[in-house]
Amino acid sequence: MSQHNIETLYREHHSWLHRWLRGRLGCEHSAADIAHDTYIKVMLSNTIPTDDQPRRYLTRIAKSLVIDLFRRRQIEAAYLETVRHLPEQEIPSEETQYIVVETLLEIDQMLQTLPDHVRQAFLMRKLDGMSYREIAAVMNVSVSSVEKYVAKALTACFLHSMKVPS
Repeated sequence: MSQHNIETLYREHHSWLHRWLRGRLGCEHSAADIAHDTYIKVMLSNTIPTDDQPRRYLTRIAKSLVIDLFRRRQIEAAYLETVRHLPEQEIPSEETQYIVVETLLEIDQMLQTLPDHVRQAFLMRKLDGMSYREIAAVMNVSVSSVEKYVAKALTACFLHSMKVPS
């Protein structure tokens, strides 16, 4: 991918993409951030769309980033709501809150890579405290399947924790 190609793509489509995002997000700053991040992803992918599909390509990337933004906002809101109910002396510092939210986002991102049934079994076990038998009944699968699903999720968690930060 040449510098010329990315500059052309940016020049020809940035204004449109920014307007499209602003209309969906209702926020000038978020739209600008997502538009910027969209072009960063294009550069990192080292792929320029064909002449007949640049808007479709940019839209697909931008939609993914918008979903990430909404997921982040949802996780932050849920955590801050939990913190709001803590006694004042137990409220973590802003720095700790930031670290917790970032950790929750990382866990969420890792969980999103798992197949739905594996993620569902893992969350029922770890968050809801359900037994393997209870999960099997809810999911209409065998107990041994649930054990395999949870083991697969735990393995993914372990492998993710072993990655060296970039």
